[in-house]
Amino acid sequence: MLMTSFLKKIAYTFLGKLNDYLSFEAMYRNKQKKFRNIGTNCSFGTGSFILGEQFISIGNEFHAGSYFRIEAISKRGTQDFSPSIEIGDNVTIEDFCHIGCIEKIRLGSGTMIASRVYISDHNHGNITPEDFNSIPAKRPLSSKPIVIGKNVWLGEGCCILPGVSLGNNVIVGASAVVTHSFPDNCVIAGVPARIIKQL
Repeated sequence: MLMTSFLKKIAYTFLGKLNDYLSFEAMYRNKQKKFRNIGTNCSFGTGSFILGEQFISIGNEFHAGSYFRIEAISKRGTQDFSPSIEIGDNVTIEDFCHIGCIEKIRLGSGTMIASRVYISDHNHGNITPEDFNSIPAKRPLSSKPIVIGKNVWLGEGCCILPGVSLGNNVIVGASAVVTHSFPDNCVIAGVPARIIKQL
């Protein structure tokens, strides 16, 4: 009796996971037709959220982990935007990452992104007395483009903020907050990030 109950529990768990996977796969196949461009051999992990796929271009061999969130936002309240997300070839993104765009984000080929990384080209308002008169959710969005070079490695939990350009072969340390741009071939870390090694 106990064994039967245990086996039923395993079966229900497996079937639930299978159903979640098949539902996500059907949703992904439907969205895949709507991307501006998507290459060959691309995959999204289960639980991923994709918004504005018509503004997103993805190269070949793209792989995202579970609960990846990518948003190309064309409208918010009374504001209209022309977002563009461009992802090169052979880009790997681990679980629970979030990319949000209202203007432009470009990820170079060969980029590797660890889990829980946040990349956003926009803020809720500006740091001005006028904006402080309203709550953050009601402030107009402001933005600056983000450009990340080729073969960049973004460490666990780092944040890439509006206006940042990272050169080729940059390594970003875990939990770094990147507030300004850096050249090719360097290791950066810290809050705010700074160069700790030039390669």
